[in-house]
Amino acid sequence: MTAASSLRRPFIPRDHPLAWILGRPSAAAHDDHARQCRLQALHAPGELHAAVLALLLTPGSRSELEHWQLETRDIGAAARVFDDVQGLARAEALPWLELLLERLARAPLAQRQALLSASRSLMAADGQVRAQDRLRWLLLRHRLGGTPPAPVNGTGPCDNELSLLGAAQVQAIAVFSAFLSAMVPLPEMDVPIDPDGERWYAAVLAHWPYHQPLLPPRQLPDADATGRALRVVQSLPWMLRPVLVRLWHDAALALSESPSLHPEAADALRLSCVLLDSPLPPRLARQYIEPDRR
Repeated sequence: MTAASSLRRPFIPRDHPLAWILGRPSAAAHDDHARQCRLQALHAPGELHAAVLALLLTPGSRSELEHWQLETRDIGAAARVFDDVQGLARAEALPWLELLLERLARAPLAQRQALLSASRSLMAADGQVRAQDRLRWLLLRHRLGGTPPAPVNGTGPCDNELSLLGAAQVQAIAVFSAFLSAMVPLPEMDVPIDPDGERWYAAVLAHWPYHQPLLPPRQLPDADATGRALRVVQSLPWMLRPVLVRLWHDAALALSESPSLHPEAADALRLSCVLLDSPLPPRLARQYIEPDRR
C-alpha cells in the first residue's frame, strides 16, 4: 500500500450510521451559505440602505453604530441585515459593498441621494473622517451618480507609456497618490510621520524623473484637492489606468513583508480600481472573495 492510499478515507456504506455524519456540511458552512443567500436576496430599498450603511461602519466605533441604529430604526429587517453583514469575512466585505451599490445605482434619484446623505452623516458621527471614509465616499458618489462620469480619453500615450504623461496629469497622480499613501502600503496609525507612506509615495513618483523638481513633497491633500486630482486621473487614456494601478500595487508589494498587501492597503487600491474603471491586478484580486453576480 502506498502512502497516499493509506491516507485515503475508508469506504463507508451509505446505510452506515456514520455516513450521514461524515457527509453533512459543517454548521459554519451551512450558516455561511444561508447568509450568502439572504444577502443575494436583498433588493428592497430599506434593506439595501441598511446593508450599505452597515458595511461603512468603522469597526469599534460606538458613535457610528448608534447612528446606524437611529438611521435604520424604521427598517423592519435591519437587525437581520446587520448580523449578515457583520458575519462576512474581511475579504468579502468590499466586494459585497460594490455589488449592493450596483443594485442601488438603478434606484430613483431621491433614494440614492438619501443614502449619500445618510452615509456622510454616518462617517462623521464619531467626529473624525478617516482617509478610508473619504475613499468610500468617493466610491458612493461614483456608483450612485453623485458626479458625472469621467470622459473616456482615447488620445495621448498608450500601452505602458506613463512616463510620457504631461505635467498636469503627473501632478494629479502625485496628489492622489499622496492621499492613498495614508493607507498604502500600511494605514497610518495616528502618527505624525509615516515612513512606509513616504517611501511608497517616493517610489511611485520615481517613475517620472523629469518631473521630480515640480512635484510636491508628500502632504495629505484635503477633500477638494483629492476630488480634483481624481477627476484628472479618471480622464487618463483607458489603457493607462491599469498600468498606473499596477505601479501603485507593485510599489506597495515591494515595501511589504508578506506576499500580499495589508487589508487596508488592498481595499484602498481596489477602491481606486473601481474609481478608475480599471481591472484589479491579479495578485490583488486573489485577496478577495467575490459574491455570485449571476
